[in-house]
Amino acid sequence: MESSCIAVVAVILLLANANIKALPTFDIGNIQTVKQLSKSWAQNLHQFNISLKEEFELRPIWEDVSFWCFNRKSNKFRLTLGDYADFRELLQRNRSTVLFVHGWLQNKQQFADGAKRLALAVANRNYCVVDFEPLATVELQLFINAVSLRIATYLAGFVQSLGTIDIPPEQVTLVGEGVSAHLVGQAGQLLGGHLGSIVGLDPLGPFYTVGPIVQCRRFTLDPTDAQFVQVWYSSIGQLGSSAPLGHQNIYVNGGIHPQPCCSCFTKVFGTSNLLTQLCSHYFAVEVFKATLDPSIDLLATKCPSYKHFLAGRCQIRPTTRVTDQEGTEAGNFYLETSCKPPYL
Repeated sequence: MESSCIAVVAVILLLANANIKALPTFDIGNIQTVKQLSKSWAQNLHQFNISLKEEFELRPIWEDVSFWCFNRKSNKFRLTLGDYADFRELLQRNRSTVLFVHGWLQNKQQFADGAKRLALAVANRNYCVVDFEPLATVELQLFINAVSLRIATYLAGFVQSLGTIDIPPEQVTLVGEGVSAHLVGQAGQLLGGHLGSIVGLDPLGPFYTVGPIVQCRRFTLDPTDAQFVQVWYSSIGQLGSSAPLGHQNIYVNGGIHPQPCCSCFTKVFGTSNLLTQLCSHYFAVEVFKATLDPSIDLLATKCPSYKHFLAGRCQIRPTTRVTDQEGTEAGNFYLETSCKPPYL
């Protein structure tokens, strides 16, 4: 089991960090034990946490943040320059628009496949992915304190500029995960809460809602950031927020860490290890990404508590999908999943 989990960890690290700039090489060639892996991972993080503050502050924000919108003529995403002519070429006028914002240590590919699948299946909406990859490798606390609001401000400006083709903020949905779940909330606040909706996937708890360094409410996703805020939870008590942050709160397998699908990590590393926490944290993202396939419908149950849900005391109702404008009922929802896509 130990060697199997080491192999799984290696694959996850390589996939998660693929194509990310400035990351040091993570060599697992000579790793034989869990202790060696943990030590090597700690050294990797130490090398990785290099402040890029001076570098990114000197660059214009548009060199670090870009918007890629689906072009139906070419059947792929294309970089948009954010002007009227480009909007008219790439986007349908007066249509609801979904912008996917990748997470820390990620890039635009995180949501690209699912967004493309939706764009090909649902022709009456616009889909874009927001890419801030050059800033995604900034040390986490520096990102939270200095980078996130900078990106959010630029994102809010992009949403406002969509008005040139008759797409008001009320027709826009922003999707973010982890740190970027709070980032899209910041953009929503800058827009005065006029955004149509926000989907936050396991919003980060440390620095925001738990721990010794907690951000003020202004920087934390909350229901005032959009007309409808939907939040998914999968690592409560560890990397995820324990506070209900949305109008509609969806708890995947109770939202509790560790997720059942992370048993391999739990048995080898324990529940408090970072790799185990990351497994639970990203599980909400994976389940949500499965729903980007229009043929997949996960069912959730509105319930006053997880205890009532497990006892079967609540009626099953369908979850809200980001591409739908229905099912925006407020409250707490629970769903049980399998461990493999499509998680039905």
